[in-house]
Amino acid sequence: MHKVVVDRSHAVVSLTAHGYFGEAALRAAATDLHRAIRSLGDYAGKHVTLYDMLGLTVVPPAVLDGFARYFTDPAMAALWARRVAMVTRSPLVSLQMERVASLRPTMRLFADRPRAMAWLLADQARLRTTSQPTAASG
Repeated sequence: MHKVVVDRSHAVVSLTAHGYFGEAALRAAATDLHRAIRSLGDYAGKHVTLYDMLGLTVVPPAVLDGFARYFTDPAMAALWARRVAMVTRSPLVSLQMERVASLRPTMRLFADRPRAMAWLLADQARLRTTSQPTAASG
């Protein structure tokens, strides 16, 4: 299961994943995430993304590979965030995500959401696209 939330006032897209996250869940989450990023209009690509994986215990290798492809596929470059924070406390998920993080210098792993958000917003002036956050979930 997953939930995608857009905070338009800060141009933050966050995806929270929990439970078992197989290939079908990855496809569904990617669809919702891409829709949310595109909803930012001109701010797509200028946004930051938070992946909250506190509810995951392990990510199957095929899902990890699909997740990693997103961050290296030039066809997806218009949807890449300026900064990406991944939040997990699982040693195994952290180890797996370190592999993904090594692909992008603007990606960091965190053990808690507040520190991740602080890092994401540290260099960002507040973007005032609208005062209404939107949400999509699957």
